[in-house]
Amino acid sequence: MKSSRDVALIIMFAALVIVFRFLIGQFVLMVANITFPGFVFLLSIFFSMIQCVSFLMFRGRRWRFLALGLLSTLLYFVFINPSGGWGSEMAIVTNYIVIDVLFNSFYGSFERKNRLLWLTFILQLYYWIAYPFLLLLFATTLFVPFESYFNNYFVPVFSVMLPVIIIEALAGSYIGYKLFRRVEKIT
Repeated sequence: MKSSRDVALIIMFAALVIVFRFLIGQFVLMVANITFPGFVFLLSIFFSMIQCVSFLMFRGRRWRFLALGLLSTLLYFVFINPSGGWGSEMAIVTNYIVIDVLFNSFYGSFERKNRLLWLTFILQLYYWIAYPFLLLLFATTLFVPFESYFNNYFVPVFSVMLPVIIIEALAGSYIGYKLFRRVEKIT
């Protein structure tokens, strides 16, 4: 019973991630032709909410969060961007691997102390601070020259956007935690 519920949650959250990635990342580019490289990070609060709710709904069980990341990456390549973006997707999958292994190890102790909100704060801070560095690593190693990517994308976007990303990550994890508590009361 638990495994079928987890599979349904993985599929539901992966579809939700894809919908938000399309609406935030691709749709804005197609309709408004906004090419600001950090635009996705302005709306990272939605991704933080989805990640926190899904992480808490899996209740510390291994490989569910990683399966969510792999499925959402696969769906992204099938439906939204079949021709590229491997560097960013490799950074996302690497982040999901670390979160699944590391944070699920601490889930039980945080749950016993009734500190799951703090775990979600730490999880989101890690995800959104590590993501640009992993993106820099994978994108420059595999696709574009380091200096070009660093000067045109990394420094301008993350020197300006890092405080906004941190605030949105904390706000998204708080809202995600509250959503989880409401869902938990219902079920």
